[in-house]
Amino acid sequence: TFTITSNGSADYVFASDGTFFPTPVNDPVLYLRRGETYVFVNNSGGSHPLQIRLAANSGAYNTGVTNNGANSGNITFVVPMSAPNTLYYQCTAHSAMGNTINIV
Repeated sequence: TFTITSNGSADYVFASDGTFFPTPVNDPVLYLRRGETYVFVNNSGGSHPLQIRLAANSGAYNTGVTNNGANSGNITFVVPMSAPNTLYYQCTAHSAMGNTINIV
């Protein structure tokens, strides 16, 4: 589970969680494993919809994703075995917010 807030309209901030990030991190590159389930808890204030995408500034990648593009609450991603090697997470309202998801 990733808990996310925002730094204005510049960055998503991934909370310190003792597992993935020892300290809060702005827009980190993520490494997700095929076959695993990840939950993005979007606590960014409601004006930063988080969407998993095929490419930066492109359309949504919806395979295995529930609630994709939600501006608050949980976005669940069950990474399919057929997922491309690279995806992106990005705010649909502020294109500077987001980064790469490497699928391994």
